[in-house]
Amino acid sequence: MTVAPKLFDPLDVFRERFPVAGTIALDRCPVCDSEEIGRLWQLPQSHLGAPTWLNSPGSPFHDFYLDYLPLLKVPQQIFVFDICRFCHSIFRNPKDDDQSSYRSDESKVAAFKAKGTAPFASIVKACERHFPPDTMTVIDAACGAGQALALLRERHPELKLVGLELSRPSVEFMRAMDIEAHVVDLDLEEIDSSMAPGSIDFILFYEAFEHVRQPLTVLRKLTHLLRKGGRLHFTAQYYGPESSLQVRVGEPIYIDRHGLDWVVSQLDVRLHALTIDTKFRVTLQKR
Repeated sequence: MTVAPKLFDPLDVFRERFPVAGTIALDRCPVCDSEEIGRLWQLPQSHLGAPTWLNSPGSPFHDFYLDYLPLLKVPQQIFVFDICRFCHSIFRNPKDDDQSSYRSDESKVAAFKAKGTAPFASIVKACERHFPPDTMTVIDAACGAGQALALLRERHPELKLVGLELSRPSVEFMRAMDIEAHVVDLDLEEIDSSMAPGSIDFILFYEAFEHVRQPLTVLRKLTHLLRKGGRLHFTAQYYGPESSLQVRVGEPIYIDRHGLDWVVSQLDVRLHALTIDTKFRVTLQKR
């Protein structure tokens, strides 16, 4: 099908009524660094002010939240997504500067105080199923306020647990609970200064792939810490046949199976386990 040429750019002409969301314009794919990127989606979205929960018992997205919906209101923010020709990643462009707000973010601490560790019970059980034999040291990278670590300490007091997090309030909260934690920018800082490469048994990287600047760079740093046979469990926002969840504009990167396979091929690992529902749930094992 041939698309008719457009005579004007509505996001330019009507910029006051339909402003484009985001402050950082990308000139290359954040996953594979390819310059072959092009516009795929323009999504009108309005912030709801509070999460709205999906009620669909039996479906994989039951109890998932939405905090934006396309409402018939003006002004209306437009969220633009590009796609990469090489790795097929779909990503917001322009995107928000997440890192600037994360450094002082107190929302994860507030969530821990309000809800405790219960929302992390399923992810902790998933990790336990994939612990390699004789696991003694576990890192949670981008660990929020340490909910998963607190649960693991209850269930496995013999483990050495370490949290890596950009939010200083979260790190201070974990240290107050006597959990080892470090303020780290996973994109920009080296993470092996206090942890010897090749020494870690298991790493959790949950709900963070899409929020770091360059996810492959971060995965390389994390797998560098693993011992031979050590494992990394991470999640990534997924698009493809098994997914039916609405695009959430707060999730700035989506990958398909082609992209996931390419990412894995760039690491010194093998795919140990993969579950696909509303997202990829991936466990890698260091070679």
